[in-house]
This record gives sequence, C-alpha cells and structure tokens, in this order.
Amino acid sequence: MTSFVALVTALAGVVFLARWWRHRRHLASVEAGVRNSLPAVVELIVVVLGAGGSVHDAVRLVAERGPLPVRASFAAALARSDAGVPLASSLAAMSDDLDGTYRALVASLVSTERDGAPISSLILRLGDEARVARRRAVERRSKALPVQLLLPLVCCSLPAVLIGGVLPLVVVAIGRITL
Repeated sequence: MTSFVALVTALAGVVFLARWWRHRRHLASVEAGVRNSLPAVVELIVVVLGAGGSVHDAVRLVAERGPLPVRASFAAALARSDAGVPLASSLAAMSDDLDGTYRALVASLVSTERDGAPISSLILRLGDEARVARRRAVERRSKALPVQLLLPLVCCSLPAVLIGGVLPLVVVAIGRITL
C-alpha cells in the first residue's frame, strides 16, 4: 500500500513538473515572438509615418495587421485611446505589457505624439538594431545545432552503421577463420 502511495505521489510530481515546464516553454516562446517581431513593427510604423500618417494611424495599423504577438497590446492601447485616454498615456501603459526591447520604440512614439518630435532616424536605428539582434540570435542557435544533433546522430546512425556495415564483415571474417 505504501509503495502505491509513493508511486501516485511520484506520478503527481512528474505531471506537475511536466505542466510547469510546458508553461515555462510557452511563456518563453511568447516572449521570443514579441522580441522577434520588433523589426516588423518598426517597419510598419516607418511606412505609416513616412506616408504622412499620424502615430494614431501607425498604432491602428500595427493593431490590425501587425505581427500576432504584439497585436493585442497595440489594440489595447488603441482601445484606451478611443475610450478617451490620451494616446501618449495609453502608449506608455502599453510599454509595461511588451518586452523591454519595445521601451525605446514606445518612448519615441510618445515623444512624437506629445511634442511632435521627428521620429524617422530613431525608428530606423531601432529597426536596424532589432534586425542585428535577431540575426545574432539565429547565428547562436545555428552554432548550437551540431551539438544538439550529436546525441541523435550517435544513438541512431552509429548502430545502423555497425549492424549494416561492420557486423556482416565480422561474421564473414569469423566464418573464414573457423573453417
């Protein structure tokens, strides 16, 4: 009976850890999606502002057609703005929802909305930095790939080579030695 209780407790612990691990991986993937979508958001904002649109138009475009991980935050800021909160205040509140990489973008949008400050050079620099950071992350993952593939390669390919290539030669050699 005590072994059954220990087994159930261990199983419950494994299930809890598996759910916790899955939840952490999901949060990490959402954060990575938000971080990786910064260049696309910057490009959308540059297109709208370069075409003579306002910051409100840029936020609306990102909320409607931007990358999926950030649409909800921009839509919430737009909804707060439509409810009567000044756009600059709703954008400042939005920076808490998004990753820290968006702070400079949100700060520049707020300064443009409040003061009418030019934004194009700052936005272009932010986009370039985000693309470089994303490229570095991809390079880092691609350099780690051979190490990650080493275990499956050794566990799957090596036995196949031994069974298919070396074992027949050993059997033939042993057969010739004993005759």
